[in-house]
Amino acid sequence: MAIDDPLEKIRDLVKSQGFDGMGAALQVGGMASPVFKAFSVAKGIADSFQRGENITAAILALCDEFQRMQSSFPNDVANTLDEPWFKRAVKVLMIEAISAEDEKRAQLLARVAAHGSFPTGQDAHRQEDLATYIHDLARLGTDDIRMLRLLGNVYTRDFTSASRGVESGTFRGQFDKYRQALVEQKIDTDDAMAVCARLAGFGLALEVPRMETQQGPDELLFRPTRRGIYLLSLLEAAETPITEQN
Repeated sequence: MAIDDPLEKIRDLVKSQGFDGMGAALQVGGMASPVFKAFSVAKGIADSFQRGENITAAILALCDEFQRMQSSFPNDVANTLDEPWFKRAVKVLMIEAISAEDEKRAQLLARVAAHGSFPTGQDAHRQEDLATYIHDLARLGTDDIRMLRLLGNVYTRDFTSASRGVESGTFRGQFDKYRQALVEQKIDTDDAMAVCARLAGFGLALEVPRMETQQGPDELLFRPTRRGIYLLSLLEAAETPITEQN
């Protein structure tokens, strides 16, 4: 029989640690009870934290990715993994894995961490800041990543052709392509500016100085930073199917 105060029953169950799924559902008022549903979801998440399922998933994903990457390891790989920046990155990975919404997200962060451990070329210095990349990625939502990908698709080529002296002008020339991408992906201009401003707060995007003859007075133009492009490269590597990495 349903009880009059589901919340009071939930309090009693928490105090007595007597939560037993279906039995508690019947006591609280049935599976359809919104109050019980909220409690059930929250309790399930709390239990997963206690068992460390996300952390286990992250550790295994990190090791799995390293296993697949071993043919491209530098000669001093052992010394690299003893560096303070790597230990700091792994610590942040464990912290972020705990609060990740599911094991899949924890695994993605771990794979990004693996690929960020051995950057080369002009990005070689970025391994020192790997912990920050993991921390920032953990805070990016679906809209953030979608917009960062859009910016990358529109402007990435400009990084290979633009010098410091002409960079702003080069990016402004891509404004029509950027606006068309928003139309194709059905992203409202106001939403796009808001998300781009958020990305700018992470250092992943930058507003390009505006020229009134090329843009409307209420439109802002953003482009990805090199930091943003680098994070996209880590995401792409982490999301590449296993069969394509072998």
